[in-house]
Amino acid sequence: MTLTSLLPTLRESIPTPFDAAAWPARSVPSTDDVTVAAVSLRRYAELCGTPCVCTGPAIIPLSGGAASPTDSTTVVLMRVTAADAGGIRVDARLSALHPVWREARLLGRVSHAYDEPFAVYGGDSEEATASVVLPGDPRPGDLIAVPCAGCHSVGEVRCARAEA
Repeated sequence: MTLTSLLPTLRESIPTPFDAAAWPARSVPSTDDVTVAAVSLRRYAELCGTPCVCTGPAIIPLSGGAASPTDSTTVVLMRVTAADAGGIRVDARLSALHPVWREARLLGRVSHAYDEPFAVYGGDSEEATASVVLPGDPRPGDLIAVPCAGCHSVGEVRCARAEA
């Protein structure tokens, strides 16, 4: 239990707890964003569209935050396309990835709703991909960031588009 999960209004003034080892090196959370090497993930998603990926060096375990010269961590940025009481659908294909769901973050707005578990449905699947704990008021258009170990390309997360 964290202060922001007990008192969601605190999210206005302090960021939700953050496991820096799960994110790329030089990642810093704020109340409604995460910067990776001084690049705002919210702005990155605005420029690139969603889903998109931001890859950086992984953190060497037990190093105090030193960047790995060989390993990578990728952040997947995705939009909520539908939400109901039990689940959210996102615009990303998640079946080939192994996201660190405990680190998923809502970007772009500060929610005062209590945290709740949601089933996550990828844009390419009718079955739930995972379960994630997010503020209890997800809406279509919300931006979610989740880190994944390894180096992943945007082609791995973009859903195939139907030919017109």
